[in-house]
Amino acid sequence: MKIHVNRVPETGVSNRASYDPSTMDMERPDIHLREPFDVEAFMALAEKELVVRAGIHCPLVMTCARCLEEFPSTIRSDAVFSYTVQPTDVVDITEDLRQEIILAYPMVPLCRPECKGLCRSCGQNLNTASCSHHAAVPGGGTGTADIGRQHTTKD
Repeated sequence: MKIHVNRVPETGVSNRASYDPSTMDMERPDIHLREPFDVEAFMALAEKELVVRAGIHCPLVMTCARCLEEFPSTIRSDAVFSYTVQPTDVVDITEDLRQEIILAYPMVPLCRPECKGLCRSCGQNLNTASCSHHAAVPGGGTGTADIGRQHTTKD
């Protein structure tokens, strides 16, 4: 979204835009953006400062770190950006929006908190069925279910 500073009235202005994420280098091996995302922004000038409040709605497809199944998700973020400007400036907030979305990605995507993961021996998705190895896996037989959980040690 490019903002022409000289076109922003004293009372501010709202704008809405859709972005094609395929041109923005936003994917990770476990997070995919397969459709456009939307931004609703309100821009206001305060002397030589442009303040932009942006509401971001970004649909994603993620791969669960435990069971490796894909699942849909959405990032919803409210961001505020501030720029020192001159009246003739044109401010492009696209890179700031991109970074805001990337920062909102989960460190460890999970399809659901209680995901049981995969059997460490045969790879069976333990959310859909059990296997003969399930009870024999060390650590309680939970397969990959410990991925994404915080571990603490006692001294």
